[in-house]
Amino acid sequence: MLTDWFCCARRRDIFMRAIKVALLVGSILMLINHGDVILSNGLSTREFIKITLTYFVPYSTSTYSSVEAVCVAENKPSINKLIGSFLVRKGLELFRYLATLK
Repeated sequence: MLTDWFCCARRRDIFMRAIKVALLVGSILMLINHGDVILSNGLSTREFIKITLTYFVPYSTSTYSSVEAVCVAENKPSINKLIGSFLVRKGLELFRYLATLK
């Protein structure tokens, strides 16, 4: 089931929308958060990593919201339910395993 969600996240329309959002919103956030560093003394490796993460956040947010909207429209389970059921299942397995150790 999770593979279906990630397959949907790789759809071209969702990917392109997320790239556009990341470029627009990420650039605004980058200028707000790192503009002074870029203009003053250049970029260190640390700053470059922080700027990259600045673009990753809107990309991830856009992808998540688009895939969730597709899941609702196509009556598919949300990733929240999929991960929740996965964690419950693994938690029960761990509980059963720990019970056998006594």
